[in-house]
Amino acid sequence: MAKRDYTDEPKHAENRRADSRYVESDLATQCLHAGERWEKQYFWTSSTPIHNSTTYFYDSAQELDDRVYCRKPGYVYSRSGSPTNTALERALSTLEGAEVTHVCASGMAASHLALLTAGAGKDQLILCSSDVYGSVYTMVENIFPHLGAPSILMDFTDLNKLEDTIKREKPKVVYFEVVTNPMTKVIDAPAVIEMAHRYGATVIVDNTFTTPYLLKPVEVGADFVCHSVSKFLAGHGDVLAGSVSCYRKDFDKLHDMLIQVGCTLGPNEAWLALRGLKTFTLRMERQCANALKVAQFLESHPLIEKVRYAGLPSHPQHETARRIFGAQSGDRPPQYGAMLNFDIADCDKDKAFRFLDALQLILPATTLGDIYSLIVNPARTTHRQLSEEELTAIGIGPGTFRMSVGIENIEDLKEDLDQALKVC
Repeated sequence: MAKRDYTDEPKHAENRRADSRYVESDLATQCLHAGERWEKQYFWTSSTPIHNSTTYFYDSAQELDDRVYCRKPGYVYSRSGSPTNTALERALSTLEGAEVTHVCASGMAASHLALLTAGAGKDQLILCSSDVYGSVYTMVENIFPHLGAPSILMDFTDLNKLEDTIKREKPKVVYFEVVTNPMTKVIDAPAVIEMAHRYGATVIVDNTFTTPYLLKPVEVGADFVCHSVSKFLAGHGDVLAGSVSCYRKDFDKLHDMLIQVGCTLGPNEAWLALRGLKTFTLRMERQCANALKVAQFLESHPLIEKVRYAGLPSHPQHETARRIFGAQSGDRPPQYGAMLNFDIADCDKDKAFRFLDALQLILPATTLGDIYSLIVNPARTTHRQLSEEELTAIGIGPGTFRMSVGIENIEDLKEDLDQALKVC
């Protein structure tokens, strides 16, 4: 990758840009070093300090004034950022191949911030994939209409129908997840981004399930890339954080929106996320390998009706996944992530609860991307806001389960699933 030219960039963006020292390094090296030691003091620290300060001051009123009016990079008040946040932002910009990043208080805050910055508002249509995280679905369908922004939610895997809709409706913003939550459909991100841009739309990609380990949406043209950093990037279930990465030209608007909305990440959370990022590639390698083996095991299990995992040839978008994720994989074979979805045969709510209660190793917890294997029944948790008709349209039934595969021994995971299925 060619080194980026950072001349004439917005002053607020300067500190949050990609770490030019490591843009040509391997992803594992970027995870370990990018963002750290970015500003030389009279000493170096091996780990970025936590700057627990609400405000910052300088040697003169003129120096403070230069920071307030963005004539020089720096910090004034922690709602607009801190040195600890900057370290995480530089790391995430580097990993995503983006030019600048802002971190914020949660993944939902990141999605909201990106939509506002992209121009979603009065009479500006949002076109969103119908198979997205339940809270995003609700935000787009119920919250943004209060701001005057209409929305259309639809299946993004049918590219012909999608293009007809974009051409006819002229959306301001197109929003989707590459691997969808919870049904693990795979959306052809390069094709959708090119199509949306052809008709003048701004594209937001939620890369939480996919991560830069599988795909870097900015490198295939996405305008904004969101993450729930709480998940695979931080990876240890101990921090709530989100991020939005974008181009320099959009950063001033993103920065101003962050300040006005007030969803800035705290420095303690930024430090935890940065620490978790160090082992990102190690975790993802193990989690992807485990997920494929779990999916293969479940697909052959007599009590399982259907398994949806992009690494299985039976997955409807397996070839799409192999193509778009293979482009990122380099020398290693394509990998398909740590998220899978399956249906237990003849399962109602009571049977679903018996299955969850019988699990001894896999945790029934409403999150994902942890080092532990986690499982939820989306109809009762992540997508409980949706009506029965909406759940059915997406394909979520009472026996549908979303599993985030962790780093445990694979035989232990298979044994736990098998015994719980037999009990229920």
